[in-house]
Formats: sequence, C-alpha cells, structure tokens
Amino acid sequence: MDIVRDILDKQLCDREEIFMGRVDGLVLEVSKDGPPRVDHFELGFAVLARRIHPRVERWLQAIRKRWSVRKNARQIVPWSAVLEITPQHIKLDLAALETPAFDWERWLRKHVIRKIPGSGAE
Repeated sequence: MDIVRDILDKQLCDREEIFMGRVDGLVLEVSKDGPPRVDHFELGFAVLARRIHPRVERWLQAIRKRWSVRKNARQIVPWSAVLEITPQHIKLDLAALETPAFDWERWLRKHVIRKIPGSGAE
C-alpha cells in the first residue's frame, strides 16, 4: 500500500457514512525491529497548513487562537478506528457527530442559522 497515495487527503466517513473531513496528516510509529506503521491520522487546518509551509501554519495558529471554536487545532483519529479503505473514502468506527469534526457546524447552527427568521429554530 502506498500510504501517501491511498490515505493522505482521502475523504473520511463514520460508520453511518456521514462524511467528516479528509486526512490532513499521518503519524507513523517507527520501531527498531520492524517496519514503520501508521499510528494515527490528523485532521484540521493546522495540519494541512503545516504541509503547505511552516509560516502558513504559524499564521493560521495565530488566527485560530483568536477566533476558533475548537479547543485543539487538530483532531487525532487512531488507526484502530479504520474499518475499511476504499478508492473513494476511509470508513471509520466512529460517530461523526460526536467528534470535533462538526464543531464549526454546531457553532454556526447555534450562533448564525438559529437567528435567521424562518430557520425553524426557536
């Protein structure tokens, strides 16, 4: 398996097939007596920015400290949560709505959508 080709930037979905973002980074575990293995995925703008350039990462971290709705800039998904890898997506043994992947959507629903007349929110 070519992990960069087959995993990096691949769409993630939970066990109910709700899409929850893309793999932005991979963390490998290297041991002295065996080949490297994938330990976990990382998701989030900070991880993606690190791949672009360290300066972009620092810039986004500064913005995140001021306006972020998340406690952490990245979400970690353990390799043990992987159920299936297909050419289209990676299926995880997680519930997407219970992960930080939907923090922005929850914030927008609470602070913006809810205030729009006719949105159905009270």
